[in-house]
Amino acid sequence: MRPEQKMGSPAGVVAALLAPMILVVGAPAEAGAQTPGTEVTFSRDIAPILQRSCQSCHRPGGVAPMALTTYDEVRPWAQVIKQRTGIRDRAGAMPPWYIEKDIGIQHYKNDPSLSDQEIAAIAAWADGGAPEGNPADLPPPLEFTDDRVWTIGEPDLIVRTEDIFVEGGAPDWWGEIESIPIGLTEDRYVAAVEIKEVNDVDSGGSGRETVGGRYIVHHMIWRTEVPGEDGAEPTDVVGWPVHEVGRNPDVFDPEGGRLLKAGSYLVSESVHLHSNGRDTKGHLEIGFKFHPEGYEPKYRPLGLGLGNGMDIDIRGMEAGQELHAYTVVPEHT
Repeated sequence: MRPEQKMGSPAGVVAALLAPMILVVGAPAEAGAQTPGTEVTFSRDIAPILQRSCQSCHRPGGVAPMALTTYDEVRPWAQVIKQRTGIRDRAGAMPPWYIEKDIGIQHYKNDPSLSDQEIAAIAAWADGGAPEGNPADLPPPLEFTDDRVWTIGEPDLIVRTEDIFVEGGAPDWWGEIESIPIGLTEDRYVAAVEIKEVNDVDSGGSGRETVGGRYIVHHMIWRTEVPGEDGAEPTDVVGWPVHEVGRNPDVFDPEGGRLLKAGSYLVSESVHLHSNGRDTKGHLEIGFKFHPEGYEPKYRPLGLGLGNGMDIDIRGMEAGQELHAYTVVPEHT
């Protein structure tokens, strides 16, 4: 991933760099940073952190299991929030951002991760009884766009899957969907792609609080390809970012658009459906935003294999095992 590449993640932030032993005069305080001896409160210290890094998912009608937009909503979860934010860069961490803080590129657009100061402030607030503080200190509430609005702007092409029905008490399902003709009559380079689930559940929530809230499509691994003639293998196969519930649009490098060929079909053998607690009918809409006609990319996609699942040998009841895999990049990349 290139520096400053836009990622499919919630609200953007630039992480603060902490420099011990250096005195900085007149620098603005980071959210969650405290003067020694002051009480950490929700209104002044915790609400700004939640707005930046949590509420794009944890809000009424959002994809996360509970809303975290008001003090009354957040207070019962104080210790859980402390625990999940303290995990940092392992599975289960909140916000879900697994890039280690001391390795490699650190500055990304839409980085929701928390600084050490912010994590410490959340822990101090939870352990101090989770006080509300003065409501006058609250930042203005965020206004979220209608989930029917395309973040990438009106797509140049929208592809619709067939309707899917999931009963309220149905078990999870994994499987294949029918291939869908894209309907493109000329080759076009794609600048961005966004996927929305459209269903008949209102935005007020679901029958139970699940990951994905009111949605039924947990994720879809998909590609496009041009079918071969008379049973021949398909051609012009292009892999696209996995759709997963709550994912933001994927905006590709301006100099590295992906080619969508005329006559392509959308293909997936890996769709995961789950119940939201009520009978639901829905479908996915895939929106493509194209580069202008005549655009040619400077960079092309390159896939490099680094081992495979069949070669991994994990010994039982033994900690600290590692798998190393290496490859040589054949050219400047």
